[in-house]
Amino acid sequence: MSIHEKMNFETKQAIKKTLIQQIEEVGFERVTVKNLALAANINRGTFYLHYTDKFEVMEDLQQELLNELEGYVKNVQPVEAFHTVKKGQLYQPFVEIFQCIKRHARVFRVFLGEQGSPIFINKMKKVFSNQLLNSLSLIQEETVDPEFRQYLQAFLSSAILGVIQEWLDSSNEDVSVEEMATIHFRLIRFIGNLATL
Repeated sequence: MSIHEKMNFETKQAIKKTLIQQIEEVGFERVTVKNLALAANINRGTFYLHYTDKFEVMEDLQQELLNELEGYVKNVQPVEAFHTVKKGQLYQPFVEIFQCIKRHARVFRVFLGEQGSPIFINKMKKVFSNQLLNSLSLIQEETVDPEFRQYLQAFLSSAILGVIQEWLDSSNEDVSVEEMATIHFRLIRFIGNLATL
């Protein structure tokens, strides 16, 4: 990476970091390019070299997060996960997903909270449900049925997102990645046990 590319990257990162701070303080609606530039210690001309408006900053930040998250979700193999859980062991790809969310907890909290972005929530659900459904369809013929698939997708993604949102709630922020992976493990085992009743 050249010095010029490094400076461009750092400026964009500063703008994105500032956007999160501004959303926390005043909400996305009231964020202005003028205040973004001021808080990021750049002039408006520099801002416009990188982004056309605050919506483009938001889109870039969301995509960056989703790409990183998807990289970890792709490592999840449901069959392997269930076998690992049955043995009473933590499934490492789940741990890595929680580590990713913990690393970016502040940003996820903003996007998934009350001031959040419904578009981001839907995209995040798709990251989880598409990957898991594709893996499940290899072992469960039932997922080929389009109507069942649609509702399974809604069920899986809402359940996973609900767990993440509960964890990111400020009252649960002391729960570590390992503790969260253990809770997730217990939830999966609990659901699996229900199926055998």
